[in-house]
Amino acid sequence: MTADSPIQNKLRYYHLANAVLMSNLIANAVGNAMADAFLYHRAPAFLDGTLFFFNEVDDIVGGVWILVNALIIIWYERPIRKCLYRFRTGEPQDSVQFSTAKKRLLNEPCFIVIFNLIVWTSISLLYWWLGMPDILAVSFCTGLITVAMAFFWVEHVIQHHLIPIFFPDGGLSRVPGVWAVSLRTRLGALIFAVSIVPMALIHMTINRFHTIQAQGEMSETDLLSLLQDAISLESLVFIGMGIFLSLMVSETLRRPVEEIILSLTRVVKGDFTARARVYARDEIGFASETLNLMAEGLKEKEFIRRTFGRYVGESVRDEVLKGEIPLNGEFKQATILFADLRNFTPLVESTPPAVIVYMLNAYLDEMTQCIRRHKGLVLQFIGDEIEAVFGAPMGMDGHEYAAVRAALEMRARLDVLNNRLEGREYARLNHGIGIHTGQVLAANIGTRERTAYSLIGDTVNTASRIQGMNKKFKTDILVSGDIFEKTKTDFEFIRMPETKLKGKNRSVPIYSLPTPHYTIKSISLEATGSV
Repeated sequence: MTADSPIQNKLRYYHLANAVLMSNLIANAVGNAMADAFLYHRAPAFLDGTLFFFNEVDDIVGGVWILVNALIIIWYERPIRKCLYRFRTGEPQDSVQFSTAKKRLLNEPCFIVIFNLIVWTSISLLYWWLGMPDILAVSFCTGLITVAMAFFWVEHVIQHHLIPIFFPDGGLSRVPGVWAVSLRTRLGALIFAVSIVPMALIHMTINRFHTIQAQGEMSETDLLSLLQDAISLESLVFIGMGIFLSLMVSETLRRPVEEIILSLTRVVKGDFTARARVYARDEIGFASETLNLMAEGLKEKEFIRRTFGRYVGESVRDEVLKGEIPLNGEFKQATILFADLRNFTPLVESTPPAVIVYMLNAYLDEMTQCIRRHKGLVLQFIGDEIEAVFGAPMGMDGHEYAAVRAALEMRARLDVLNNRLEGREYARLNHGIGIHTGQVLAANIGTRERTAYSLIGDTVNTASRIQGMNKKFKTDILVSGDIFEKTKTDFEFIRMPETKLKGKNRSVPIYSLPTPHYTIKSISLEATGSV
């Protein structure tokens, strides 16, 4: 037996293995006692010899019935009992036997109904064959009530004790060959057992005493007294049986409904790990399994949503998912930022792979945080290069200022990262940043299998080439003349010598941001990965 076994001791094993058998035996014992009580309180309807003969036959039939009942149910439950034994010992389940056990477990309430109907009908017909038609009527009506009681009792035991063991993750509806009992059938059986059958039996009692009155066998006073006692007893028994069955059915319905309500409450609060326990293969059980599938789907969608947000930023993600951002192409005024590590290729050749991965992930993580903090969007990582945009896909006032502030913070955070790397005796990192603003074509570009939000146009190419000029000017942040004109009142710039960029026919004004210019009071460094 293992620690995670659902059956931890022999006592629980024997209780679970015999719970259905004992429930059915007790239900039938109660039904037999009801039949005896009804017959004795209708004693004037029978001859003394008939009652004596009934007692003799009833004792024999009762003993045979108990033996046959036990043997047939034990035979039916053989796969179930074997699986319970394996649960107790911790042995692995045989897949074929386990499938058979689950199918029989779900079908057992219906099997109990059919078995008990056959037994009680056979006994009733036996009394009719022996010349006791009045006993046949009482036995048959009591048998119908007993069948209903056994069904609801056995179903209660199976749902609350055995199904959680055999179906810990639900999936009752996926078991083939199961007789599903709908809520309408259950409620119809309950009404039939607690109202129609009792009223029919009371009506037969009154009719039988009326026959006795017509025959003049007893005085009206004595007959009325006996009739009152018989009806009072039957009414009390039926009231008690109705309360018992109603409580059993209400408990059977209450627990799965509460599970659904609790799980829905957790899902509404954002806990998509909530799962409702499935107790039955009916409408409520179907609702529970549907709820679990819905929660699983929401969990997957939330994972996708969070993952999407990691790549495009939470604000952009929310706008895209709401359909506020057209992805089929639009012209936007935006600012483009490129950042690229310097002399990284020689560093890769001389540094262990694990260290390189740690350093690169740490750098990209720190720089991405800076960009996102200023409402920028990282479009892609190209090796050790970062392409980011400010002002697209969501429009933003002052996107030029945001890009410059992000670049200055990237410079400061790189200093913090380098201090951390030097503490581990790793090489320092250096990068160059280029910024340009202008019109871009923003679109969802790619194949039918894979697309990406991309920017196209001269503005993008210019920003990339300005970034490359850091190598020539030995700087770390360069901006275009357009950025300078938009932000010169807020930042200090140094005019660089005019130069021609690749693909340009004339010189382009370029400005650098001197060092130091921007400081961060408190920065927490949490690099991705570890070495």
